Amino acid sequence: MARTKSFEPAFALQQALFEFWRDGYERTSTDALTAAMGIGKRSLYDTFGTKHDLYLRTLTTYIAHAEESHTQAVEAAPGGGLAGVRALLRSRVALPGCPSGCFAVNAATERPDDPDVHAAVHGYFTRSTDRIAWLLRQEDQWAGTRRERLDRAAQAIHNGWLGLRVQARLGSPDPELDAAADDLLSPLR
Repeated sequence: MARTKSFEPAFALQQALFEFWRDGYERTSTDALTAAMGIGKRSLYDTFGTKHDLYLRTLTTYIAHAEESHTQAVEAAPGGGLAGVRALLRSRVALPGCPSGCFAVNAATERPDDPDVHAAVHGYFTRSTDRIAWLLRQEDQWAGTRRERLDRAAQAIHNGWLGLRVQARLGSPDPELDAAADDLLSPLR
């Protein structure tokens, strides 16, 4: 007879996400994971697989939450275009209690040789850059721009956004991050 789970897998996954986000893959032990998740090792392996499997699942979960947060921020921006880009630059993952910064940036820098991590983060960054290009094209001065120039501008903004996320991880206050986002976009106006 199958046993019922004595824990909520979604909650346990979120706790694992926070552990990996805060401490990284290498510094997060299985013991730390099970303690944070409130489960035993057998439940961890039976429900989530290996530590690597769990890490990838938390990363893809984070990316899904991040993209939803980005969509909400852009849709709430007045008028789209550069206002939408600014909203995107200042958007945050909408999970209560999550660490600052960006789990995807952390994963990309900690595990660049992991093909699964690379694929997940690369896809996320590509979609984000494409969203920036789409928002730029809504501005009159960018509407007729050659695709190559538009893509370069979107990539430059995305790279600046990654820097903002690193600054957030290091504890930069919101007013500094707001000013940095404005400075990043000012040449595009």
